[in-house]
Amino acid sequence: MINLEKNYKLDMEKFKKYSFEFGFTKEKRHHEADLIFFYHKIEKGLSLPNPRVGFGEENVEYLLSKLENYVDKYHWDDTSIITLNTLYAYYDFNKDNNLILDDLFNRIEKLSRTLPKENTLSTGGIIELKKEQIDKSGINFKDFAYSRYSIRDFAPGDVNLELIKESVQIAQKTPSVCNRQSSKVYVYSDEVIKKEVLKYQNGNAGFGDRASKILIVTCELKDFRGVIERNQSYIDGGMYSMSLIYALHSLGVGTCALNLSVTNETEQALKRVARIGESEVLLMMIAVGNLPERLKVAASPRREAEEVMTVIYN
Repeated sequence: MINLEKNYKLDMEKFKKYSFEFGFTKEKRHHEADLIFFYHKIEKGLSLPNPRVGFGEENVEYLLSKLENYVDKYHWDDTSIITLNTLYAYYDFNKDNNLILDDLFNRIEKLSRTLPKENTLSTGGIIELKKEQIDKSGINFKDFAYSRYSIRDFAPGDVNLELIKESVQIAQKTPSVCNRQSSKVYVYSDEVIKKEVLKYQNGNAGFGDRASKILIVTCELKDFRGVIERNQSYIDGGMYSMSLIYALHSLGVGTCALNLSVTNETEQALKRVARIGESEVLLMMIAVGNLPERLKVAASPRREAEEVMTVIYN
C-alpha cells in the first residue's frame, strides 16, 4: 500500500510539473499545444452543420493574441501557420454571412505579411468532403483485424526503417484530444541498446532478442491541461499505439505489444537508457520483426460481444 501511494504521488508531481496549467515554466511545446487547443475549437465550430455567425468570440481573441506572441517569440512554424489559416477561415465564414470583422482581418493580415515567402502550407480550418471520399476504401476491417496476432517468432533480417516511418505517418491520423497529437515513437535498432531497454520489460523472454527493432511509444505531458486531463495521456497514447500496430500489420510487419506498466523508479531508469524526456509518459514497447513463412501464435480466445456490451433502453 505504501508503494502504491508513493507511485501515485510521484505521478501527480510529474503531472503538476510538466502539464500546461500547473507547470511554472512554459516552454515552446506548451505554447504550441495551447495554439492547437484553441484553433481546434474554431475548426470544430466551423465543421458544425449550422455554425452560429460570430461564434467563439472570446476564443478567437485569445487565439489571435497567443499567435501574435508566439510568432514574436518563436517565429513561424507549421503550428503557427495552421493557426493563421484557421483564423482566415473563421473570418471568411463570417464575411460570407455578412459579419465583417475588420479588427481580426487587419491583425491577421499584419501577421501574414511576416510569413516566409517560401511558405506553401495551406491547411487549417475545414475541408469539404463527399461521402464517397470517406467510405471509398471498401476494406474488410473484420478480416484485417482478425488476421493480426502478437508475433513472438520473428524471421531473421532487418525491417526497413522506411516501413516504420510510413507506419508512424499512418498512425498520425489517430484521434487525439483537441488534435494535440501528444504521442511520440522512439525506434531502437542497435543491438546493445535494444538489449538494454528490454531489461526493463518483463514479457519478452525467448523472443525479444530476435526483434529487428524495439519501439517505445510515449505521450508528452506538456500537451495536457487541467485536472480533467490527468489521465488523458493513457487514452491518447493507447489509441495511438493500436493505430501504429495496425499500420505495421498493414505493411506486412510483425509486432508484439509489450507491457510497460512499471514503477516510477523503473521508469526513470528506462528513460535514462532509452534517452526519453522526463516530461513524457511511457505507454508501451512494441517488438517489431519480419514474418516467417510458418509460425506459431497464441490462440488468445476473445470474449463474445454479449459479454462486454450493455445496451441501455429507456
